[in-house]
Amino acid sequence: MRPQIWIGDVVRALRVARTEDEQAQVLRLLGFTGTVAPPVCPAAPSAGPAVPEAGSGAPDEERDAAAVNSRDTGRTVAEDQVEPPDPVGDLPLLQPVRVESPRLPAAPVEPLPRPTSAPARLPHLPLLAPQWAGAILRDVVSRRVCEGPVDVAALIDTLAHGRPVVRLPRLPVPTLRHGVQVLVDRGSGMQPFRRDQDQLLAQLRTVVGSELVEVGYFSDVPQRGTGPGPRWTRTAYTPPAAGRRVLLLSDLGLGGPTEDHGRATRADWEAFVGLVTRAGCAVVALSPYPARRWPAWMPRLLPVISWDRTTTTGRIRARLL
Repeated sequence: MRPQIWIGDVVRALRVARTEDEQAQVLRLLGFTGTVAPPVCPAAPSAGPAVPEAGSGAPDEERDAAAVNSRDTGRTVAEDQVEPPDPVGDLPLLQPVRVESPRLPAAPVEPLPRPTSAPARLPHLPLLAPQWAGAILRDVVSRRVCEGPVDVAALIDTLAHGRPVVRLPRLPVPTLRHGVQVLVDRGSGMQPFRRDQDQLLAQLRTVVGSELVEVGYFSDVPQRGTGPGPRWTRTAYTPPAAGRRVLLLSDLGLGGPTEDHGRATRADWEAFVGLVTRAGCAVVALSPYPARRWPAWMPRLLPVISWDRTTTTGRIRARLL
């Protein structure tokens, strides 16, 4: 917008100009000197009231009306006919980038050497004291038989009562000749102690002998399937021959997630102990949890031994005798 002269005034004045000279004169009179006048279509004869001649000026009322029309439409004839500038034409052209093949090193690069040794395993601290482990396992799995020296006190008592001596009474001594059946619990509660279970099995084979150690794996409770191989190969549990010790490496349902519905219950272990006892075998359990966590029914049902560094042969003999 020019001072006191609107674009609408210029458009209305240019519509009545007949030649280019008249258009240039109109622009000069209106203060638009140096502006190129766009081509304007001549006004139609029946286009309304006559427009005053160039130079005579327009009344203030007509200029105001033209300004209102120009603001209402938002566009002018000059704006409609002038093409917008090309934004791409003013941008400089980019120079093409030179493409080169990767350069190989002058000398071949030697690859990193492969590790010569396997990664070191973390140190393992067994649950039982290593210096007492052999003696503890021997007391746990042995059976006591009356094959020791002559029991002099029992022999004197028999003679004093005048009873015949049919067989010499002998003192009981422990023996490992009956072997042991080891039942390893692979349930979720015993998952942190699998390395201890494997180490204990190796120690048992050393103490008792590989041919006298029978191993069976189960999950939660032996009645749901026991066998020496993977879970899908396990079958119903069968007690060993009469006189063989049964050793449980289990938490007896104390560990594992609380929401696990497959955890063994008191009724499950009562049924298992009854099955083993009727077969003429004795059962004992090694539990990795301390005695303060044992429920009252557990030590009354079967002998349970703490599987930790506090276990000694004296405690085992007092518990099993």
